[in-house]
Amino acid sequence: MIMLMKSRFRLLRASLTICLLLMALTRAWTVHGLDLQLQERDPVSGDVKVQVETVDPVKVGVIAVDVWNYHWCKTATMRVDAIVPRMNKALEAARTLGMTVMLCPSDVVDNYVGYPQRERVFALPEIPVPLVEEVTCPPVPDAGGCACGRERCAGNYGWDGMHPDFRIGHEDLMPDTQAEVYAICKQRGLTHLIYVGFHTQVCLLGKPMGLRAMKSAGLRCVLARDMTDAHPGYDPARAFTPDLNTSQVVAHFEKHLAPTIHFQDELTRWGHWDANWVLDPVRFAPWGTPGRPHLFEHPVTVTLATPLQRDATIRYTSDGSTPNKDSRRYTEPFQVDQTTHVRALAFRDGQAVSTESEGFYARMGPVPPQADVRMGDLEPLRSVGFGHTYSGVVRYSGNTGPPQKDRSNLGKPLKINRKVYTHGMGVHAPCALMYEIKPEYARFVALAGVDEHLVSISHGSNLAMHPSVVFKVFIDGEEVASSPVMRVLSPAWRFDVEMPQGARRIHLVVMDTGDGSREDFADWVNAGFVLRK
Repeated sequence: MIMLMKSRFRLLRASLTICLLLMALTRAWTVHGLDLQLQERDPVSGDVKVQVETVDPVKVGVIAVDVWNYHWCKTATMRVDAIVPRMNKALEAARTLGMTVMLCPSDVVDNYVGYPQRERVFALPEIPVPLVEEVTCPPVPDAGGCACGRERCAGNYGWDGMHPDFRIGHEDLMPDTQAEVYAICKQRGLTHLIYVGFHTQVCLLGKPMGLRAMKSAGLRCVLARDMTDAHPGYDPARAFTPDLNTSQVVAHFEKHLAPTIHFQDELTRWGHWDANWVLDPVRFAPWGTPGRPHLFEHPVTVTLATPLQRDATIRYTSDGSTPNKDSRRYTEPFQVDQTTHVRALAFRDGQAVSTESEGFYARMGPVPPQADVRMGDLEPLRSVGFGHTYSGVVRYSGNTGPPQKDRSNLGKPLKINRKVYTHGMGVHAPCALMYEIKPEYARFVALAGVDEHLVSISHGSNLAMHPSVVFKVFIDGEEVASSPVMRVLSPAWRFDVEMPQGARRIHLVVMDTGDGSREDFADWVNAGFVLRK
């Protein structure tokens, strides 16, 4: 028995020695260098040139710029959402290879005070940043900044952090300035920086930790062309899509600023990417969702794309049902002229090669006529709002109050989507107003939307992403009309509801959308009743 135990121990020790030797060999292989396939273009002809450069991975930093949780353009927001899963895989591999990962959310970086990834940056010694190279770059073509086409989004600064699914590594760092990135590079001996993130021609050119700034300090800078997205534009009439826009911006960088790599291909060659991973959704333009719909008056041209699975076949449905390999095949952009819920998947040889994605488009009805009897001039049978209710008396919460006549709930002018209204009711969701329906009332009419007060303060910084409400109209307990989810700076939803004969009561409700009631200030404007003729 003792001899058997000794034999097993020797076998275990030999196995451990082999494992340690393999680890040492792997470490030695890693330190000896990895080949990067660097792609550049001739500035005049645009011809592609590829050169191989060997790098020591421990001397490489990967910088993720502005991977935000929100953008004023709904399509831009969803395009970040689309790239985050592959970015997570790439950064996980970079950490394994010994690369330094830096997360740079720029104007919301100080929302991460107290995070060790941010606090460690402040412990670095201050090092003067040299001007090694005067970096010039011709202007990048301006695509307009909104990828939603004719019904453009309105600007605000609603983001308040990085995408919720974006993984923060324990040893990552969160620098914000050129000096902070440079100090990290000097401390760790970094010579190369690989950039991933958004929005390429704005943030990588203009931000202090961006590619142009760090190239001027002498770092070898590289753009990962499969993990970036331009500040987008969309014009289906001339086949100009967000993906085409991004490819043009990437080509501009390759001509005038820096080489690029296809990060997935590099990681595949290095044995750190699984070809069976399914990470990317089908991309929509414009890209409304049920939680942030694309509201439209005129027919919308919808483009679907899988730029990273070019040989895939896209299948989609337009009734909200789950797509499969036998669903309608996407061959060209299509129009929606009614409220439509599109869902899409990409297939190759009958197998899904994308994650499912969806687009939601809500058509607005005609502008309703003006009311003969204004809602604000009537006494409600019931009025409740955001707070606690005791025996019909509401103790309103925080800075909210009872519905306000001809003013927002905060006592300011009623304002929806950059337009001021004279008449209406300003509320905070959840809120309900009940009125008697008189026989002479023919129709209830109103415009309804999220109140815009947030945007007047620092362009809605950190807060404009939060308001989201749904307006509903009930008559005698039955829902007769509702809006889709309404967001700040969305067009006002249009209500024009016929009063049934014998109807007694109308209940006007504003609800939150299941994400809490933070900043859910909302307005019913030009609301009231049209009299029977």
